[in-house]
Amino acid sequence: MPRRAALRTWHQDLLARSFTNGRLLLDAMSKSKKSNTPASTATKKAATPRRTSGRSPGRPTGTAASALNREAVLAVAFSLTKTVSVTELSIVRVARELGVTPALIHYYLAGGGRDMLTSGVMNAFYREVVEQWPQTTGEWRHDLEVMLETIYRAYLRYPGISIYAASHNRYQLVQDVDGGEIDYGLLVLEKFVGTVRQIGLDPGRTGSLAHQLMMFVQSYSYSTVARRWPGQHAAFLRAKLSELDATKHPNCHFIQESLVTLNAAEAFASGMQLFLDGVAQERMRCLPDTSEGKKGAPSKRSRSAG
Repeated sequence: MPRRAALRTWHQDLLARSFTNGRLLLDAMSKSKKSNTPASTATKKAATPRRTSGRSPGRPTGTAASALNREAVLAVAFSLTKTVSVTELSIVRVARELGVTPALIHYYLAGGGRDMLTSGVMNAFYREVVEQWPQTTGEWRHDLEVMLETIYRAYLRYPGISIYAASHNRYQLVQDVDGGEIDYGLLVLEKFVGTVRQIGLDPGRTGSLAHQLMMFVQSYSYSTVARRWPGQHAAFLRAKLSELDATKHPNCHFIQESLVTLNAAEAFASGMQLFLDGVAQERMRCLPDTSEGKKGAPSKRSRSAG
């Protein structure tokens, strides 16, 4: 199957779930903002029952202790990011999902609270990315394409993490981990930069390019889960643009059809190729003795995209 057609088929399946999850997520965030008014907060406090048990808060019973641990808590929290933004992922929400008290969640997070929950969820995400990291082939363009697609797909599987990564700095990469725990965020950075280094540029250009490539993936995944591609609003845009006088808005008229039919799969594929074309030109400029016929031209994956 041609490369671009395969990517489009994959999008139709995964994006259907991502769009649904994204709408649920954004709706939930909107409702959450409305519910955080002084009046609603006071109502919640009044409706909260007072604890009557003499047992210390957060100390697990025998049944709870055997059924739960830190890994189980984080696994449930991580799965929630398919429909819940990390910013809306609270101790209370995870406790409700597990059918336990919030104090018990605090207990298993070693008192770290919301920060430990957020970092643990982000680390679980990066661990999954590392486990699915593609093998390198030595062809820099091919390896970059496969790597970018792998990370892009991971973000689409978890819209809540995609939205968080595009709008927050804390725990976007470096995590709070114990001495014997792996920081998978840093491991992703190590692997990511290693793939970019294959291009052969100096440290300054390599660092800048690595950052730009990550921003490219994050912005495109966010645009996808937030339904910001024109093709997702084709009927509305086509109706509005068709009303414009072509003599007064010639540029809008010129791109009308290509704009309203632009979808996530095509945008990501074409955007990535434009980006990598620019990288190939920079590589030729900085490494004039390098034969781009083998290493800088579009890879087999790119050439088969059409």
